[in-house]
Amino acid sequence: MKTSKLILILLLFCLSGFAQTEPNPLLSTPYIEVTGEGEMELVPDEIFLQFTLKERYDGRTKINIEDLEKKLKQHLKVNQFDLSKLSLADADADFVTIKRKNKDVLASKNYVLEVSSTSELADVWEILDEIDVSNAYIQRVDHSQMDEFKREVKIKAIKDAKEKASYLLEAVDQKLGKVLFIQERASFNQPFAKNIRIRGTAAMMEDSSIEPEPEISFEKMKLNYKVFTRFAISEQPVNQGASTEI
Repeated sequence: MKTSKLILILLLFCLSGFAQTEPNPLLSTPYIEVTGEGEMELVPDEIFLQFTLKERYDGRTKINIEDLEKKLKQHLKVNQFDLSKLSLADADADFVTIKRKNKDVLASKNYVLEVSSTSELADVWEILDEIDVSNAYIQRVDHSQMDEFKREVKIKAIKDAKEKASYLLEAVDQKLGKVLFIQERASFNQPFAKNIRIRGTAAMMEDSSIEPEPEISFEKMKLNYKVFTRFAISEQPVNQGASTEI
């Protein structure tokens, strides 16, 4: 019985030693390491504009927040904007409480409006200027098919790495083997708005000596994605072509 246990222990010890000395294919296989890159430019079709409505006095008449909001929605509806794209930028939880406690408080509410093009954005600037909003700015921009475009850019990066490894090995008469390692190194660059101007008191006071910008425009969104890869070098040499006998 003791002999059987001793044999079992020795067997387990041998198997453990064999497992520890088994070579790591990532280290023992000849390999080449390259970085692949994919890039794409696109025009944003989701533009999020944030602005503030503030109560104010016109002489002795107080223009309350309800009237300002009603006027805003009327203007948007007349210009065929989808009101479902208009939302509060925050919860405004203290708005009603403060107003009820102190009638002299000039309340305000922050909104976000989503538009799909710079032409729509230009129309919104006109509406906001007429209502005399404050703190209007581009909160962010995005694209409705962003996930699909990111996927395409990632595929481009992988293909770029494979192509690069292939022609580097061909230069030394070697052949590309299977992929051993892939590591994501993503960097998605966000766009920014340029040539944004709002007349009147909507967001900024214009200097009369400065000519107005002709239009609102955006730099394109640039998606950039990188991958670090390791490919095995195939043991099969590149076919140099059959020799011909004369």
